[in-house]
Amino acid sequence: MTGKKMAVLGVGAIGSVVGGFLTKAGNDVTLIDQWPEHVETMKRNGLRIGGTAGDHLVKVRAVHLCDVSTLNEQFDIVFLAVKSYDTRWAVSFILPYLKPDGFIVSTQNSINDEWIAPIVGYTRDIACIVTLGAGLYEPGHVTRTGDPERIALTLGELHCRVTPRLQELANIMSAVGKTRTTTNTWGERWAKLGTNSMGNAMGGLTGLGSAAVRSTPETRRIIIKIGAEVVRVGHALGVNIEPISGVPAQDYVDAAEGRGLEELEMRLMEHTRDRGEGRASLLQDVMKGRKTEADYLNGYVAARGKEVGVPTPVCVAITELVHEVERGQRRSHVSNVKDLERFL
Repeated sequence: MTGKKMAVLGVGAIGSVVGGFLTKAGNDVTLIDQWPEHVETMKRNGLRIGGTAGDHLVKVRAVHLCDVSTLNEQFDIVFLAVKSYDTRWAVSFILPYLKPDGFIVSTQNSINDEWIAPIVGYTRDIACIVTLGAGLYEPGHVTRTGDPERIALTLGELHCRVTPRLQELANIMSAVGKTRTTTNTWGERWAKLGTNSMGNAMGGLTGLGSAAVRSTPETRRIIIKIGAEVVRVGHALGVNIEPISGVPAQDYVDAAEGRGLEELEMRLMEHTRDRGEGRASLLQDVMKGRKTEADYLNGYVAARGKEVGVPTPVCVAITELVHEVERGQRRSHVSNVKDLERFL
């Protein structure tokens, strides 16, 4: 217990895991979400957490988004867990409820610090690279996936120095999972962007789970090409990208160019054992009929690639195909791989 007041804004799968375990550890946490049934179920029954980290029932403080204005308090820490496309309004919304020396922790996909920091201030935004998996398919019940013994959270200041508050935050978040700090925040962000760009859109396009995307030969070859595009763009921007799914970033570029392809495929196959049978968040969005984060993952890579003159044909193509799935113009199925193969 820290004595700090905390909030989780966006209580989807990741927000539920973060908020649930922080509450279970005795912290003062308010869970804020816009899904009425989820909030009411948590109020009535508590939050059920199942999966690889064991079964837990946690009595949480849950609040509807529309009721935040009734809170007569400000928070020391706000964990932001909304979708990337909701970042700007969500940060502006919660800003009046953040203490003057409080800060936002972005536990999201993509690199939303670019939009958070200009709103709250560059010293009031901490990056949290989330490598745990989770699924939320019914109100009040989240399932954690993946190996709980692996690093779950990596924390970094935007200036890449390890500060006392970063170390304190790491201690707090160790209640959620194994946590470490980094002096290469942007390299960690781009590594996670690589993992998401490889697996999320492909999962949403094909309907395959996280492990199957890597174990299926047709999709595995394509995601290696996507990984290479991410690395080329990141390097062109001057980012020292950390290993992606445990593999040195440059290996994706080499494999895409015909050097060490089989070795990389074997390493990705080995990595599937750590991923469990979870579904990527983008596939979960497709299953729920929701807007996806494709524009903030592969679409983001494509946009940044255009800025620096690095071609990203596979990222461009898969982003558009996922949009077709969103619009109901095609269904999520493994046969969609054929439409991507012409970009290889």
